[in-house]
Amino acid sequence: MKKALILIDYINEICHKDGAFGNYPMLAANDAFNKLNKLLEHARKSDWLVVWIIVGFSKNYLEANAKSPIFSKAVEYKKLQLGTWGTEIIADLNYDLAEPIICKNVVNPFYGTNLDHVLRINSVEEIYLTGVSTEVAIQSATRDAHDRGYVVNVIGDCCASSHPHRHEASLEMLTYMANVIDSESVIKNG
Repeated sequence: MKKALILIDYINEICHKDGAFGNYPMLAANDAFNKLNKLLEHARKSDWLVVWIIVGFSKNYLEANAKSPIFSKAVEYKKLQLGTWGTEIIADLNYDLAEPIICKNVVNPFYGTNLDHVLRINSVEEIYLTGVSTEVAIQSATRDAHDRGYVVNVIGDCCASSHPHRHEASLEMLTYMANVIDSESVIKNG
């Protein structure tokens, strides 16, 4: 069964210590960047498809939903603008230029993007999700991937939130639709 590692929103504005969204403390406390780089090495050696997802908007923010509590703040504070430091993949991660980056304008990485197309033309049946925030993007991606028929695994120790209690509650809820595992078990058994 072909597998894919999908990394969601590991961008500066969301994951850097100087970013606006506050996920860095949990990522740092869990040594997530080191774990993610080991996962990337494993995925590449195992011939998995590696897909990066970023959230971002053009300079005029025409793609941003002004009614969204999340994205209206991005517009107000001029955050998550494509082509800026804020939407670059965080330098702590070993991104490979050969790997696709899919840009989303919403929470769900499947909605309005070609993610499903990329997975299906590469015969992917099983996905490993990791990213931020657990209670927003990871929950949304897991639910959608589940309903599309993928075998879904969430790598919990590499996901993060600015609210640790929401992270834990989300992982517990996601066990209904996914295998919630840790990075070490992926490398050992994946």
